[in-house]
Amino acid sequence: MTASRTQDYGFPWISLGLFCLAYGVFGWLVGEMIPAWQAWLLGHQTWFFWPIDQAIAFKMAWGFGGGLVLLLMVVLVAPLRIMQLLFGTWLRSDAKAFTSVLAWAFAAVLIICWLEQFVRFFVLLSAGILCHLDLQIRGYRVWQVFLILSGMGLGSFALGGYLFSQFQIEIAQFWSIFQAA
Repeated sequence: MTASRTQDYGFPWISLGLFCLAYGVFGWLVGEMIPAWQAWLLGHQTWFFWPIDQAIAFKMAWGFGGGLVLLLMVVLVAPLRIMQLLFGTWLRSDAKAFTSVLAWAFAAVLIICWLEQFVRFFVLLSAGILCHLDLQIRGYRVWQVFLILSGMGLGSFALGGYLFSQFQIEIAQFWSIFQAA
């Protein structure tokens, strides 16, 4: 009897719970940043080919956050062969290897300069990788993993943003009472 590479132990509730928590917190953080993103979009209206008002800027800012979630899901389910094609042939010459080292050094500088944003991104990526591996071990196909993670990621993101919009006033009042004491 041969051992199977996949095991069916049910649904991975713990890893998906952590995944939903991470993406819900990301939705909350995006909810906090929406006014700044709106102001930036309204300040740079000349970059767009259509007039932008408050409502459009609000939807564009939330769409940007949702697009980031979907982009992360695509990166998570990208097959390893595509990654090998992109990066494997790149290091075959000295000039390309040197360019690659410079690009990674620049990326390291950006990571250090924007450490807070990188940590947020890394937490989202780590939660996604954990769920991706957990679902694959349980025998789910790549397209099923993509649909599950995309649905749960976007749902958690939207729920976090909704909860922020509902509770931001109460939390501000709570912190003002807490700081006064």
